[in-house]
Amino acid sequence: MAPASKQPMSGLRSVKRDFSSSSLASASQGSAASEPDSIPWDPTPPRKLSGLEQRLKDIQDALNAQISSSETTLSQSQKRPSPSSQAPPAKRRQLPSTWQSKPEHAVQSSKPAYSSQASSSRAFGATRQVNTNETLVVPSASKSSAASKPAAVFLSQEQTHILRLVGAGQSLFYTGSAGAGKSVLLREIIKSLRKRYQKSPDAVAVTASTGIAACNIGGVTIHSFAGIGLGIESAEQLANKIKKNRKATTRWLRTKVLIIDEVSMVDGDLFDKLARIGSIIRKRPEPFGGIQVVVTGDFFQLPPVSKGMNSVKFAFEAEMWPQTIKKTFNLTKVFRQRDPEFVDMLNEMRFGRLSPKSIAKFKSLQREIVYEDGLGATELFPRREDVERSNTVRMSSINGKEQVYTAYDGGSIQDMQQREKMLANFMAPKRLVLKEGSQVMLIKNMDDTLVNGTMGKILGFVDPTAPPDDVGMLGDKPASKGTKDVKSAPAPVGRQLLPLVEFLQPGGSRRRIIVAPENWKVELPNGEVQVSRTQLPLILAWAMSIHKSQGQTLERVKVDLAKVFEKGQAYVALSRATSLDGLQVLNFDPSKVQAHPKVVEWSKTLETVADR
Repeated sequence: MAPASKQPMSGLRSVKRDFSSSSLASASQGSAASEPDSIPWDPTPPRKLSGLEQRLKDIQDALNAQISSSETTLSQSQKRPSPSSQAPPAKRRQLPSTWQSKPEHAVQSSKPAYSSQASSSRAFGATRQVNTNETLVVPSASKSSAASKPAAVFLSQEQTHILRLVGAGQSLFYTGSAGAGKSVLLREIIKSLRKRYQKSPDAVAVTASTGIAACNIGGVTIHSFAGIGLGIESAEQLANKIKKNRKATTRWLRTKVLIIDEVSMVDGDLFDKLARIGSIIRKRPEPFGGIQVVVTGDFFQLPPVSKGMNSVKFAFEAEMWPQTIKKTFNLTKVFRQRDPEFVDMLNEMRFGRLSPKSIAKFKSLQREIVYEDGLGATELFPRREDVERSNTVRMSSINGKEQVYTAYDGGSIQDMQQREKMLANFMAPKRLVLKEGSQVMLIKNMDDTLVNGTMGKILGFVDPTAPPDDVGMLGDKPASKGTKDVKSAPAPVGRQLLPLVEFLQPGGSRRRIIVAPENWKVELPNGEVQVSRTQLPLILAWAMSIHKSQGQTLERVKVDLAKVFEKGQAYVALSRATSLDGLQVLNFDPSKVQAHPKVVEWSKTLETVADR
């Protein structure tokens, strides 16, 4: 007898289930007519929320409901909508009176716990320890049941071509002007390679020339990967030093692909040393011992640090560069700026050849810009001291109580000096001080509209353990009737309030989000976490350093070129802006716009992949 004709032994023969595609298609067509109100079934199993996540979700739902009701008529506002138009709200689970949260979600004593890996680390917040393994992303205003998913990444033809070459094992270098999608492509390359070598996670080494750049891509500095310290000795001496370091030697032997970001700050001599070290350690004559090398960056931006009286030596001037890098590409499509006039002005600035028309246009940007929404431009400074001074002055002008958030740091590095140096590279600060009214910037991508660089303002602070009905319309006057103002009901002693931030989005729309802690880490190819930090993904945004702004996209930028002192700084600062309308330039001086002659000449050798 054929298997299809077998009868079930249970005796339940009244229903026969056929899950073939044709059967499902016909069934859906038939039910569409007879059951217009049927609820669509999502095959993806729902993720169970933790206790604190559920509380944050309930608070966010309450805020969204209040925002919705404030925009309707009085009669409509008396009728509270359900979370979903297609299904009734889920029943709230009733917990026994003796129930308590698990330790990782509970409020700790005022003395923070200390990690065995980081004896000097303090718990997040002045009085609360955060579980560093858990990140809590609050749902967006448009989705009340789950956090928004990042938008799909669409690569241009030239980006796709480079991605395919990397997948085919080609060693290459690609560059492009600011906003040409270098970072987006690099993230896709890293994701693709890690998927390819998922059974050998330490086969892909993700590095960068600086700690900040390394943190931005989830990697380590090239010095840390190579195990060379400052790298001032000869290649042979450094190789002997590495041979005595079992972990460093293992990294060199197991690596199949080496990624180097922000190569503009890698000295040519260092590039030659690394190529030679790879040959010695791996006992193969090819540069880097035969490792596939993928390099990216923009040599028109910040250059390597010159040594004494010696002139700058770029990586492309290294003896081993042409033997290592088989292909060089220039990305030509700009995504950050949409205005063709602005794109042309920045390209002229990049090459250090400004036309009279562009000079006149840049000088006209000295005008004062007033934003009606109360959010000002982010002022970019070349020195960190100026950044701290500017943010401190702005903060002191705001009345109100400070909320202090102290990061929780961890990791395997025991040397305190090295540890602090690595932690300083994180965008997230060790100590974050906020007030109601503070101008802040998001420093981590949350979804397709809440991205790194999004500006916002603190409306108030929320107790994540409070019932949703206790959360008022912070920042609105008057608050919705029947709700309390959170500021008038502070959290019990020992609990940490979380900021409620109103973010400005493209097109002028706004989103209110309760911002919870996120995690950053510096991870070696073998998975060892050297340092990590758990902190709110926010920084004060009245001012920012040019160095830390590299790679950022900002809609409102203010730059005083009188304070710029290094080649490439003016270009980096001005190219952060998305449009001329949101850019203010003080003391524009064409002499500050310089490009290194070596870079200009070398750039003529780059290949392009034209979009069709």
